[in-house]
Amino acid sequence: MSEEDFERFLEDWREYEITLTQILPRSIYVEDPEIGEEISHLLSARSNLEEDLDRFTDDLRLLQFRARLVGLDAELLRRSEDIRCNLSQREYQAQGLQRGGSHWWWHLEETGNPCDTPDKEAMLV
Repeated sequence: MSEEDFERFLEDWREYEITLTQILPRSIYVEDPEIGEEISHLLSARSNLEEDLDRFTDDLRLLQFRARLVGLDAELLRRSEDIRCNLSQREYQAQGLQRGGSHWWWHLEETGNPCDTPDKEAMLV
């Protein structure tokens, strides 16, 4: 993996981590009208990470990220209803198809219940 590829990986990593753990919860809490765009960035960043992890399997620098990704992905699954309910089905499917749609995070509709009104206090946990 070149230094340029690694820097791009780190940029995607930061975007995924920060959007998932900070921006998404706040955006849901304040009912940000731009939340669909944030979710699209989140899922696209996750796809970029997966593509790099698949492509550069023998780069030892990525080992630490693989381990940390398990925790972040657990958080993504925990927030799957928030994601599904705040990104229109049309946007969600279009994004998944555009990216190939083979990664599980493009199929969150299969992980949960119908959308309910979010509990804003629970979003901040």
